[in-house]
Amino acid sequence: MPKLSRTARSIARNILPPIVTRGLRSVAHVDRGSDMPDWEYLPGGWPDERNLRGWNDDSVVSTQLARWPAFLESAESPRPFGLSHESAVPDPDYAVHNTVMSFAYVLARAAHDRGRLSMLDWGGGIGHYYVYARELMPELTLDYCCYDLPSLAAGGRSVLPQVSFQDSEEAALSRRYDLVIASSSLQYSQDWQTKLARLAGVCDGYLYVTRQPFIQQAPSFVVVQRPHRHGYETEYPGWFLNESEFLAFTAEIGLTLLREFLIEERPVVPDAPEQADYRGFLFAAPSATSSGGSRTSEAIESRRRP
Repeated sequence: MPKLSRTARSIARNILPPIVTRGLRSVAHVDRGSDMPDWEYLPGGWPDERNLRGWNDDSVVSTQLARWPAFLESAESPRPFGLSHESAVPDPDYAVHNTVMSFAYVLARAAHDRGRLSMLDWGGGIGHYYVYARELMPELTLDYCCYDLPSLAAGGRSVLPQVSFQDSEEAALSRRYDLVIASSSLQYSQDWQTKLARLAGVCDGYLYVTRQPFIQQAPSFVVVQRPHRHGYETEYPGWFLNESEFLAFTAEIGLTLLREFLIEERPVVPDAPEQADYRGFLFAAPSATSSGGSRTSEAIESRRRP
């Protein structure tokens, strides 16, 4: 089917039921990129990222900013948390609601008996989790730092000037936090172990890794994602991590597992050794003065040695 013209799409939106127009958008997307699958297994491992546009592509921040007003409206009380900031279709998504309410549990636990909470949102885009946190616990004073790439950090500053946006890893990791979250971000680091150890090393309370794709049987492997259907005209590599390998490493750096969460996202990757599902894990972080803190430093150094 040929790509719909702008006029044809406008007419379709006016005269057809939503379920039909959603189907037309999906078909148009498939036609545009039929030779480039949404997901692809990379048996050779992590690719040369110089050949990929990655997360710093302009289409990522422009799409998130364009959807920001609708996202803010969707998060207002008394609406349910059901609109993905990454979806072009404004329909309720139960997986999104589950993701946000899982975060609500984590936030409430971290904020217990506190009036103020310091939080690092690692790979947090333009600050969507800040909006969730404000809506979930409006009485809580948030000292909120969001780290991401320069284009996303700049976009975040334009819509949330009250938030500290950092595009320098060293600046973001130069202080300590009560709560550190990495939502759909850890898998995009080639050396995820070093990254996770560094996050644990700046955390005095809780560390929450979520929206992370896990497999159960196969060894960890690499895929490339092309999120064109979400408006991101780019592609980026990421890990499908073996859950046992992941949890073994978290124990090695002194993290204590408190709760597992089922996120209900299941991408289909052709020819992959195993299909992943997305999960979340809440950990108690090792204290900076405990033996656990020493294990974190040792783990970081061991990852740096050849």
